Amino acid sequence: MKYNLYYPDWDYREDNTKNHSILRVITCQPTGFWFGSSPSRPIKRTTSRVNRLLKRAHPFQPVLVLYSIPHRDLGHYSKGGHEDDMHYLNFIKDFTKGLEDFSPIVIFEPDAIPHIPKLDFESGLRRITLIRKALSILSQSNAHIYLDIGHPEWLTPQQVKKYLSFYDLSNIRGVSINTSNYYTTEECIEFGDKINELVNLHYVIDTSRNGVGSLSKDDWCNPPNRAIGVFPTTRTSSEFCDAYLWIKVPGESDGTLNGGPKAGRFFLKQALSLIRNI
Repeated sequence: MKYNLYYPDWDYREDNTKNHSILRVITCQPTGFWFGSSPSRPIKRTTSRVNRLLKRAHPFQPVLVLYSIPHRDLGHYSKGGHEDDMHYLNFIKDFTKGLEDFSPIVIFEPDAIPHIPKLDFESGLRRITLIRKALSILSQSNAHIYLDIGHPEWLTPQQVKKYLSFYDLSNIRGVSINTSNYYTTEECIEFGDKINELVNLHYVIDTSRNGVGSLSKDDWCNPPNRAIGVFPTTRTSSEFCDAYLWIKVPGESDGTLNGGPKAGRFFLKQALSLIRNI
């Protein structure tokens, strides 16, 4: 799959790049556009926001990230999402309507599947059903959908196969690996190729911050001395890997640990460190 990635035509960190021009290493690259809701920042005008972005990007393909499932992040640093299933599915409908006939890359709900083992049986079954309904709606579009499955040390390939068995895989292009995490591209390729053997799906890898790898599976919230990884490209080292993408925006905080602001807020110190450690 040779995507025509969208390079932003504006400096979305202009207030910071005025004083730190090195940040343009990040701001000039294709990065994910995240769509989600929280109690303090409810999403508004979803259809028009999505459609306006796609029209601006055309004929290029932006990376859109859906991140609004109820009980998002299980109430941790990125807690939020829609209040219930009905409101969430209405959000998915509004998002899908905004896609019109465009064909962006869509990363579907980072961590939603990997978190299922931590839910009780009833809550896990409800989430599986909700994801199935949402994918059924989203698959009516021309979007290239990648269902997020976490990093290589979260679920085993067999567990991934088990959870993917609940869905109509003809509705998706593949899976996304390492979203907002730090595992090396080589580790992710090995993981992705094993999954391909089991379920015959392609995958994309988030390389936004994996330049020097991860120290451990618990080393995920603003760990120091990390680096940006391979720049976004469709030239990969596996025939089953469609692209290396910057799904997580480098420099945005994972949460209030290691000196970071709230999740999703810009963390200048970390951004500068990610660049300088290349």
